[in-house]
Amino acid sequence: MNYFNKKDIIDNKYEILFFIHQTTYGWSYRVKGKEDGKIYMLKVYQKNKLLSHHFTEDGDLLEASIHKGLDHPNLSRYVEHKTITKNGVELIYYVVGFISGETLQDRIDREGTPNNAFAVGFFSGVMDAVSYLHSRDVPVLHCDITPQNIMMDLSENVMKPVLFDFGLARYGGTKGTFFNRTQPSLYYCAPETLNDFSIVESDVFSLGALLYCLLYGTFPWHGEITNSNMESETFITDLLNSRNKKLKFNVIENVDDHIKLTIIKSLLPKANTRFKSVDEFKNTLSKEMVVSENEVKTQERLQVVKRTPGLGFKKIAGMDTIKSMIKQDVIDPLLHPEKNEEYGIEPPNGVLFYGPPGCGKTFFAECLADEVGFNFMKVKPSDVGSKYVHGGQEKIMQLFKEAKENAPTILFLDEMDAMIPSRDGSAGHHYESEVNEWLVQINNCSQNEVFIIGATNRLNKIDTAVLRSGRFDRKIHIPIPDLECRKALFKLELNKRQKVLDENLDYEHIAKETDGFVCSDVSLIVNDAARLAAQNQLKISNKIILEIIGKTNASVSEDEVKEYNNEKQEEVERTPIGFRRHSIVKKENANEKIIALEKEMKEAADNQDYNLAANIKTQIDKLKTN
Repeated sequence: MNYFNKKDIIDNKYEILFFIHQTTYGWSYRVKGKEDGKIYMLKVYQKNKLLSHHFTEDGDLLEASIHKGLDHPNLSRYVEHKTITKNGVELIYYVVGFISGETLQDRIDREGTPNNAFAVGFFSGVMDAVSYLHSRDVPVLHCDITPQNIMMDLSENVMKPVLFDFGLARYGGTKGTFFNRTQPSLYYCAPETLNDFSIVESDVFSLGALLYCLLYGTFPWHGEITNSNMESETFITDLLNSRNKKLKFNVIENVDDHIKLTIIKSLLPKANTRFKSVDEFKNTLSKEMVVSENEVKTQERLQVVKRTPGLGFKKIAGMDTIKSMIKQDVIDPLLHPEKNEEYGIEPPNGVLFYGPPGCGKTFFAECLADEVGFNFMKVKPSDVGSKYVHGGQEKIMQLFKEAKENAPTILFLDEMDAMIPSRDGSAGHHYESEVNEWLVQINNCSQNEVFIIGATNRLNKIDTAVLRSGRFDRKIHIPIPDLECRKALFKLELNKRQKVLDENLDYEHIAKETDGFVCSDVSLIVNDAARLAAQNQLKISNKIILEIIGKTNASVSEDEVKEYNNEKQEEVERTPIGFRRHSIVKKENANEKIIALEKEMKEAADNQDYNLAANIKTQIDKLKTN
């Protein structure tokens, strides 16, 4: 209920001008002092509705008690607070100085993100306020540094940030921390705050998130959250898991590298690896203090690759042999490059998934990125297409630039045959130039911590030059799911519907009836079975599933399967992935191999990649000698 209306007088001191909004525990008003005629902001709390953590040990309102002892130009001004009674109900009113202006969030919503120079300058004032709080005899933690709690004060004709709202503020060392569970405040909360514990470094994290938002217009890791429903019981877990990936930076924004490095350090998941104080943060931002780029990047890598159980390959049903091979040949070298240095093993450059459509090539790639915790960039042919001459080349260059900026990155090229088709003379010069650009950018990109995953349904349509080692070190056939895999797929899909499942499902029988079906077919069958069961208000049973199977055709025909199996490349005993100084020699005519290598050597020379050309020349000489 709203206890006061316009023109009401509170405690014979303040006249209500108008109601502003209702907060979680009270109401806010704009008021005018009866004696001085000045404008103030006033909060009213119903005392018996407040919780124990809202009070000090002697029963005073903690928020006001903390605010009372503060005096800084970038903090709101405390006026007074008092307990009164109205209609038999105890109320606490709390008055602060009026700030002429709007919140930072209102400004961003209206005009978008500010330019870099203004953002950093404005942010400096916020840092001064938080540094002041932390420097008190008993440090004060604000615990709710967000654009909603920062006013853009215009009273002195200069835009000045003023931090206000001490509703979640705590004295350092206080047990029990609480946080604002509304959006977007949650996105500014440090991991330890979300686990009910806050320290100085928690405010440092919030400041880092604020600076990132000012510069890029979005929250750190915002696009990585798997469940956007804030009412969900798993939202906090999803939010924490989203931060297990490396922070992305938009390369379109012209932000200095040292600012990016400063933000990374302020947002490291482990509190003890962030800046120890706001002053350290500020001095690094202004270049008065230098942090080690290698140390920050190492800490980032060590922390982001730690995954939460249940992610990565655990989301893939069956295919254990392929998963084991990828873990050994791809994931381990990516995560632990230091273990391979002694043997001279370089990190893998790329892997190509090929096989029939609908078998999970794309899902495999996404799970691989999830398994290692790297950034994941998915590229479709339309993403790099252009109607302008050389426009596609520019997009390809920009794509790799962004991947390197946000490394370690997994760059997933879907439908690769459409992006890098064979240069057999049928494509125009404009298209051949784009293929050349792909070859230049892909070549040895692992040295910049960019790992390429390609996926194709038509391996024989891809330009042969891109398939050699040093570009794609490994080619992996993702086949039609076998019996065990189909059983696992059905269990994975049906277990999402536990409440409406019949207890006597025969997964063995269901899997046998779907011989030749691919992963997408299984998903379709389960969805159609669930829809039919829902229409008839029945459990999803063997009978319903088998009825749907009888009406469903496999999306890949037997002839197509044979064609894909014929495409599967025969490999001789392969060298360990990463030894790119050697080539995997296929069983083919030596003269044809020499001709192919000579073509690659010419391409390398044309692209001014003389080291590569020399390496290929060595291979040609060796073949001719043999």
